[in-house]
Formats: sequence, structure tokens, C-alpha cells
Amino acid sequence: MELENQTLKHTYIKLLCDALQRKYEVLQQLMRLTEKQEEIISSEAFDEDSFLDIIDQKEEQLQTLNSLDSGFTKLYESVKEELVVGKLNYSVEISCMKELITKITDLSVRLQAIEKRNKEKFEAVIASKRIEIKKLRISNQTATNYYKTMAQQHESQSYFYDKKN
Repeated sequence: MELENQTLKHTYIKLLCDALQRKYEVLQQLMRLTEKQEEIISSEAFDEDSFLDIIDQKEEQLQTLNSLDSGFTKLYESVKEELVVGKLNYSVEISCMKELITKITDLSVRLQAIEKRNKEKFEAVIASKRIEIKKLRISNQTATNYYKTMAQQHESQSYFYDKKN
């Protein structure tokens, strides 16, 4: 029974490494998507459809990431004691986890920096679009007012013209 329990815990510890590796891969995918998003935001012609498509893809990756984090936490809680007590028995797995955690942390920091830049650039794009919309609205109002004025002048001239005859 004890041997089965040890084997099970050893399997769980390997699964922790696998979960961290998978999390790193998901973060790499998020990084690629975020870089694509940055290209779209920085381009002259903002492609709204591509931008929204990337947001959907990122949402899927974030759900996967949350799922991995949740599973990792549960798994870690079940073998935490074994990792502390049998630290020497699992030195390879522990060093693997430490290395992956370092990579994940570095990638997360880079990802957050790009996300912050993207947010600022996107806000600038939105601000310029708002200005365009405002100019368009003013232009349309001006044209409408011009045509109304011209239509009224035409009616007024006809009235005075008829009176003089």
C-alpha cells in the first residue's frame, strides 16, 4: 500500500512539471497573439476583425491558463508535504519546476509590459477614431444646415418674386 502511495505521489509530482510546461506553452501562445495584436494596433489601417479575432483567441488561452493554474494548485496541495519531506528524492522534478517557474515569471512580466503598451496604443487609436467621428458628424451637420438654408432661401426668393409682379 505504501509503495502504491509513493508511486502515485511520484506521478503527481511529474504531473506538476507537465502542468508547468503546458502553462509555459500557453503563455508563449499568448505572447505570439499579443505581438500580433501590437502589429494590428500599430499599423496604419486598423483591422477591427483581426483584432477581435485575436481577442477571442486570447480569451481561450486565458481560460486554459486558469484551468491549468487551478489544477496545479489542487495537485500541489496533495503532494506538498511529500515534496518537503522527500526533497532529495525529487530533486530532478523540483529543479525542473524551479526552472519552469522562472521561465513562466519572466514571460509573464514581458507579456504584461506588451499588454500595457498595447493598451496605451489602443486608447490612442480609439481617441483618433472618436475625433474622426466627431469631425464627420460636424461635417454632416454643416452640410445639412447648408442645404436647409439654401432650401429656405429658394422659397423666400420665390415669395418675394411673386409679390413684385
